[in-house]
Amino acid sequence: MPIVNVTQVGKSFGAERIFAGVSFQIGEQDRIGLIGPNGTGKSTLLTLLAGDEEPDEGMIAIARNTRVGYLSQTVDFQPQHTLREEMLTVFAQLHLWERELSELAQEMALPAVQEDAALHDRLLACYDDLQSRYEHGGGYTYENRVDQVLDGLGFTQEQQNAPIMHLSGGQQTRAALAKLLLQDVDLLLLDEPTNHLDLATLEWLETYLAAWKGAMVVVAHDRYFLDSIVTRTIELAFGRIEEYPGNYSKYLRLREERMERRMREYKAQQTYIAHTEEFIRRYKAGQRSREARGRQTLLNRMERVERPQDFPELHFEFAPLSVGSTVVLTTRKLSVGYGGGKRIAHPAVESNVLVRVTDLELLRGDRVGLIGPNGAGKTTLLRTLIGEIPPVSGQVNLGHNVRVGYYAQTHAGLNMERTIIDEIRQVAALSEESARGFLGRFLFSGDDVFKPIRALSGGERSRVALAKLTLQGSNFLVLDEPTNHLDLQSRQFLEEILSEFEGTLLFVSHDRYFIDRLATRVWAIEDGALIAYLGNYTEYRTHKQRLMLDGSTSAVKTTSREKSIQSSTKANGKKAPAARTRTVEDVEHDIEKAEQYVKAIEEALNQAALQADAVQLAQSSVEYEQAKEQVNMLLAEWEHLVGVA
Repeated sequence: MPIVNVTQVGKSFGAERIFAGVSFQIGEQDRIGLIGPNGTGKSTLLTLLAGDEEPDEGMIAIARNTRVGYLSQTVDFQPQHTLREEMLTVFAQLHLWERELSELAQEMALPAVQEDAALHDRLLACYDDLQSRYEHGGGYTYENRVDQVLDGLGFTQEQQNAPIMHLSGGQQTRAALAKLLLQDVDLLLLDEPTNHLDLATLEWLETYLAAWKGAMVVVAHDRYFLDSIVTRTIELAFGRIEEYPGNYSKYLRLREERMERRMREYKAQQTYIAHTEEFIRRYKAGQRSREARGRQTLLNRMERVERPQDFPELHFEFAPLSVGSTVVLTTRKLSVGYGGGKRIAHPAVESNVLVRVTDLELLRGDRVGLIGPNGAGKTTLLRTLIGEIPPVSGQVNLGHNVRVGYYAQTHAGLNMERTIIDEIRQVAALSEESARGFLGRFLFSGDDVFKPIRALSGGERSRVALAKLTLQGSNFLVLDEPTNHLDLQSRQFLEEILSEFEGTLLFVSHDRYFIDRLATRVWAIEDGALIAYLGNYTEYRTHKQRLMLDGSTSAVKTTSREKSIQSSTKANGKKAPAARTRTVEDVEHDIEKAEQYVKAIEEALNQAALQADAVQLAQSSVEYEQAKEQVNMLLAEWEHLVGVA
């Protein structure tokens, strides 16, 4: 049953029509991915669904009592609140019921009420009814829900208790997402919910949304996220929508098939039209003129097939100017952080260190994905490796004839006061005609090339930064979040170009498809240390899951071995050998690891279900049962230790 009906909706801004004739329905449990190039009106359509704006034409009908929650790209908080207090405003009704329950309890405790049986019974009935509503509304669990969401989205206890307006812009966006997830709504409208999330938080959000029972419409540029969450795809492009069943990967296959079919139909009709027009020209004045006029009439009445429109594509390549040395980069006893190059009064105390780096060697042709939590120091590490900032301690050495091309996620290398064409001509001596032709490969045409950089969107600035990078002839590309602000098509094209790049690649990205496609090695910042792994992101995750499983298994085996030792010594009357006693904290640590592994397997089960992979489903199901059993054993051990304590 649909909860939203969108009928022939259109929207314009001034003389520019954004879209028209948009019609679709949203069911009670639909999980819709709304996709399309930047600037096609996806965010505008979400604001219409949320009721923040009205359509210029058509109608949006929302079923009665349907609660809609909207995550926009702007935030609205009470400045006097801490982060946690702002989250608790979602449960204002529960707070009111808490006060009423407390007042009723105090009133029933009064001597006068105790002596009046009828009054006491009426108050008790009111209390029971209110308590039932409070319990049904989540009154006994909402504090835990707040903890779960804030912890899952990566907020520390210090951040949770800080004034919400003291948080950074990215943190406030995450806070808005947290507040929305806590609301009991029937339809979630999510506009770029993956922005400002690191990989661990992204995976937590995917797991959370996989269990969401309502409907959702999601705008996102993260393909892995769309594949995990979405079961139906709506493409908004060229002022209209087209629907596809399935997630993003299925959409790509179906869209390609649809485009090929339409192109065949278009070409067949064009061939027929050309043949018919030639017949009419040849015979319109001859013996077959009557037949020619008849064909002309049929041609005039024919419904013409439009030439299929496809998305504009980038067209460029990274061509290394020279090969460079075999060893591109080495590090020795490197520490990265703030205040590099300054003398430290006490060398043993390095409070300004963000990352300690094991001695590394980067070879020509290596492709390294650098990952880690937000704030772990990834950008600082990149800038240290290329010599923009000095290390706190240790050494970085670049190989002979290594030419670095650096892409900053903040677009710091762009002069905001220059025009696009002038910015490009700072890198290479191009004539205006050559520069305009070159910029056309990056989708800048006509007078767009004379726009100042400061007037561009984030996606347009990214394309200018990429254009400059291709002109530098670098053989070592260092890219800090190169997919930020790029739409899905541009991300895929960038992947293809970088996969053909013959030089060395070091990049930071939160796009797991991007990392999987390009990385042959992963450098992960974990607890302030850089650890190198072979393989791409999926192989890295598999390795980490095995480590978690091994850790949990060894903990269970240790517990079982200790119990068997205790049993045998009791039977033999001998003193047990000395062994380290496991504490409650030890077991809690193992439980945390085991539960993380359970979540990882749940994610694998979701992926296998989406892809209808029966073999993987069977294998993951067995692993899931084993992992749950390990958690139960550890919980039993924890209960025993707590009882003993």
